[in-house]
Amino acid sequence: MEVHNRWYEDTAKAINSYHDTLTEKEAKRFKLDLLRRVAGRIAGFSEECGRCQIFQQEITQLLQNLGNLSLLSKGTRQSYGRAIKNMVKHLQQDHKLITRGHYVGLGTALGTGLGVAIGAVMGSVGSGIPIGMAIGVAIGLYLDSKAKKEGRVI
Repeated sequence: MEVHNRWYEDTAKAINSYHDTLTEKEAKRFKLDLLRRVAGRIAGFSEECGRCQIFQQEITQLLQNLGNLSLLSKGTRQSYGRAIKNMVKHLQQDHKLITRGHYVGLGTALGTGLGVAIGAVMGSVGSGIPIGMAIGVAIGLYLDSKAKKEGRVI
């Protein structure tokens, strides 16, 4: 459901220019890839969601300040990260989207618990944990691929 409107095109162009000028480490620190994906999703929902319209303005402001963030205080950089986190949280809760690898992480955690139970039945907890984790990862990969096909991944 990613919509490519004029705002998104300008935003993506600005993010790409920062991606070209910043080092790879700085690009990761400022989560430029995630910001680009979030901007695309925000653009898609902005016509029907008032919060997404507000987030468009926030993203524009973040991009204007991005060039100075490396020079600014740690608190200012943290507020940048919190802003992106709030946008992702909104997309997850209100628009039912997920982040990449969401179900794999969940499956791994649940698989570990399942593995302990399997191991207890087998008489060796140590051998049950990898079995449970493998089951959890397999189910998580399936659910992640299903969500990607449905277009629910940020």
